[in-house]
Formats: sequence, C-alpha cells, structure tokens
Amino acid sequence: MTRKVQARTLATRDRLLAAGREIAQAFGLAGLRTDEVVLRAGTAKGTFFAHFPDRDHFLAALLAESLTADLADLAPPTDRDTLCATLDRVFLAFAADAETVALLARFSGSAGVGLGLDLMICAVIDRLALGLGAMQAQGLVANRAPPQVLAEALVALVFHAAASAQCPVVAQGDRQAVRARAGQLLRDMTEALIWPKV
Repeated sequence: MTRKVQARTLATRDRLLAAGREIAQAFGLAGLRTDEVVLRAGTAKGTFFAHFPDRDHFLAALLAESLTADLADLAPPTDRDTLCATLDRVFLAFAADAETVALLARFSGSAGVGLGLDLMICAVIDRLALGLGAMQAQGLVANRAPPQVLAEALVALVFHAAASAQCPVVAQGDRQAVRARAGQLLRDMTEALIWPKV
C-alpha cells in the first residue's frame, strides 16, 4: 500500500511540475499562476500545497530543474576564451527570466537546501574553481586569491550582471540592449578581477 501511495504522490508531483514547465515555457516564470497549474495538472489546489509550501517554492523547483539541465555539461574553463564563454552561458541562464534573480536570491544558502538551486550553484562554483586553479598554475589568471574564492566572486559578478539585466526601470523594448550592457559589465568586472596585469 505504501508503495502505491508513494508512486501516486510522485506521479502527482510530476504532473504539477510538467504543467508548470508548460506554462513557464509559454509565459515565463512570472506568468505562472497556481490556479492554472492545478487546472492543467488535473489536481486540487490543496494537492498543490501538499507538495509545495507556496508558489515560490514551486518556481524554485522549476528553476532548479531548468538551470541544472542548462548547465549540467558545464566544463571547467581552460583558458580566457572558455572562461568568458562559461561566464556568458551562466549569465544568460540567470538572466533568461525576470524571476530567476529573485528566486536565486531568496533560495540561496540554507533556504535552497532540498530544492536543487544550492547544488546547482555549488556545481558551477566548483567547476569554475577547478578551471581557475589550473589557469593560475599556468599564469593565465592572477594569483590574488585561491581559485575557490575567485570562483565564488565570479558567480557573484554573474548574479550582479543578471540582476542588472532585469532592471525594472528600463522599458520592455530595450530588454536586449540592457542584457547586452549587463553582459559587457560582467566581462569588464571579470577583467578587473582575475586577469593578470601586464
């Protein structure tokens, strides 16, 4: 009996997440409404809240799933070009949806435990640190701090640039220009932080 209940519970959670993915794909995370999720999943609202304490936890679960898929094959950078490409890729993933930055801020650290966002961010930091350590050994990256600290700083810079890309004071029509400026900001901050002075 317990296995049937567990299987049914997991199937219901999967249906809720699948409905959420469909809605988020069509309207973004900000456009996702709990009523629409339960309608598409064929469940009751109470069932939704039995699986997720609130809408933000549901969005965080969807975001963790999406970012993990987008960044799963991220390799440690080996040179300046691959580091810049890696940072651009993480930046674009973080800046893809207006809700992403807010969710990452809310569910960072201990608040994100169990949702997958914490593990995804740690994996990105670890891959960056691995590459930065090798690059430091070759003299390609300034030796101002240990690779793990530099990796943490770079992810903070990515987060800052992604937040800049979501600046609410800019008109919707300028969104691509804002994202381009934020991407340039990330490259400039990276330049100042890690490249050796010549």
